[in-house]
Amino acid sequence: MTEARQDELDAVDPGWRPVWDTGWQRCYQLVQNHVQAGGTLPTVDGDVVVQGEDLGRWVNAQRFG
Repeated sequence: MTEARQDELDAVDPGWRPVWDTGWQRCYQLVQNHVQAGGTLPTVDGDVVVQGEDLGRWVNAQRFG
């Protein structure tokens, strides 16, 4: 997909990412919401749990997985 097409899709829905499964997208959005609300990026498992998702564990999996 071209970068121009990605930009067009971002303009419609910034959260779209069909190659990422819905669980990944959910955790990404929860982390983004947490940080935008003034929280720090969680890096410790169990430190920040939102809607049953361990955001620290998810962040670490992205960093080291």
